[in-house]
Amino acid sequence: MTILSVLDARQIPHEVRLDAILQKLNSLKTGEGVVLVAPHAPDQLMRKLLKEFPGRYDFSPGSRGPEAWRYHIVARQAGPRTVSGYLAWDHDRLDGIMEIATKLAEQDQWPRAANVLAEFKEGLFRHIDIEEAILFPAFEERTGMRDVGPTAVMRLEHVDIKEAVNDIAAAAKAKSLDDFESAKGRLLGVLVEHNMKEEQVIYPGVDQMLDGASREQLVEKLLLG
Repeated sequence: MTILSVLDARQIPHEVRLDAILQKLNSLKTGEGVVLVAPHAPDQLMRKLLKEFPGRYDFSPGSRGPEAWRYHIVARQAGPRTVSGYLAWDHDRLDGIMEIATKLAEQDQWPRAANVLAEFKEGLFRHIDIEEAILFPAFEERTGMRDVGPTAVMRLEHVDIKEAVNDIAAAAKAKSLDDFESAKGRLLGVLVEHNMKEEQVIYPGVDQMLDGASREQLVEKLLLG
């Protein structure tokens, strides 16, 4: 997982906040990133990044309110975007967050583990939501497969994934390492193969179905979803 420094925009005066954030982001080398902590939803900033720095940053929310919004922003090699590139990056990001939560649970640091798990849940559920609302319909429209086919299987597996994540969070709240490990085992039993099928079938399939402009538009919708 990319190591991210924290940029707390709440500590920056409003009149210079945007410039300070952009200065920090522009200083990032490819592969470097920050966790941006904002006092409100940074939708305007994210749209600005896509418009003025096309293809330069990947980003995804860690938490969204009500008191603070945390976004993971990582500099990438500028160039055309792909569905595979963005969503596989988000898979890796989420895997890294779960690794941190697991280490904290094993160290009996349950409050911190619960906080990290909340970020994992927010990110994974958001990932699922943008797939079901944006990506899968694009695949189904072009293949004609809605009730049968790979996306139908993915939707069913998403239900199992969400249930396992909720059980992991409950185990962390109860400070039960046995229940945590059991629920995590059930999650990985579905998630590992699920992600592999997405990265080998769904994502490249959509990339191949779209021309360059349409692909860019779709990825931007996923980023802002």
